[in-house]
Amino acid sequence: MSVVIRLHVDLAETDRGGRRRPVRDGYRASLSFGRRRRDVEPIVHDAVLVFEDVDELQPGASAVARAWMFDELPRRGVDDDAVIALLEQDRIIGRARVLSAHEDETLQPLADLADAKRRPL
Repeated sequence: MSVVIRLHVDLAETDRGGRRRPVRDGYRASLSFGRRRRDVEPIVHDAVLVFEDVDELQPGASAVARAWMFDELPRRGVDDDAVIALLEQDRIIGRARVLSAHEDETLQPLADLADAKRRPL
């Protein structure tokens, strides 16, 4: 079973520190729910993003995505409407608002990304 979080993702514009290229379905994301280790470095959770209505998201654009999580999630911070940061190394490339959290019972949930986009959660 996999934990899947539906997110409304807003990527930063390139001239504001965002990526130069789009994020595509299957993107390995680093998500920070605001917790920090030793009050310095953010605790980061790995996930794979799949966008529901588009195949890629340009810098400065927004879309709804599903994030299949690899790590155990914090107890707080995954509530609906929580805001999380998308990171690449130590750079924030976007923000996302939690829409809902789900469980996916599919054995290999990301084997078919087109199915993952539309599979009922």
